[in-house]
Amino acid sequence: MAVDREISREHLRQEIALVQDLAASYRWAIVPDYENLVVRITMFAITNDLYVLEVICKDYKELPPIFEFIDPDTGQRGTRHAYPRGADSFFHDSGPCICAPFNRKAYKSYIATGPHEDWKLGAWQACTANGIQWSNYSKLGDMFGLIQTRLMRPDLYKGRMQ
Repeated sequence: MAVDREISREHLRQEIALVQDLAASYRWAIVPDYENLVVRITMFAITNDLYVLEVICKDYKELPPIFEFIDPDTGQRGTRHAYPRGADSFFHDSGPCICAPFNRKAYKSYIATGPHEDWKLGAWQACTANGIQWSNYSKLGDMFGLIQTRLMRPDLYKGRMQ
């Protein structure tokens, strides 16, 4: 099941290159670590709250990446304070995690705190959970864009989790 690291690196290189214009328009700082298949990205919410997101792309694209927010104040990974709070379950309390098929952390088969045992990990790109064609979010730029949209909409963004 493991994907050759060079294949994952090539996907990562291509997709990071494609996202540069979007990154400039949203003030994202994207720091790829191609050797370790990790990307760090900083994003800002509508309130100018800073979010730091780490994306681990091991075995990408056979498996979805692992998204984890890092507390910009303490550097701690995965704490509630590191995560945005939303009006729905996209930023999910369980874990906490980003609850989307493109996040490996949302799958109970990957991690016990994952909210979904009904999603199939290997079928993430073809998933239609909640009536959404998740194939539209099968590239990193699309994933980053969706997360940014959730941070920018006042009807969806409700500050930080506490």
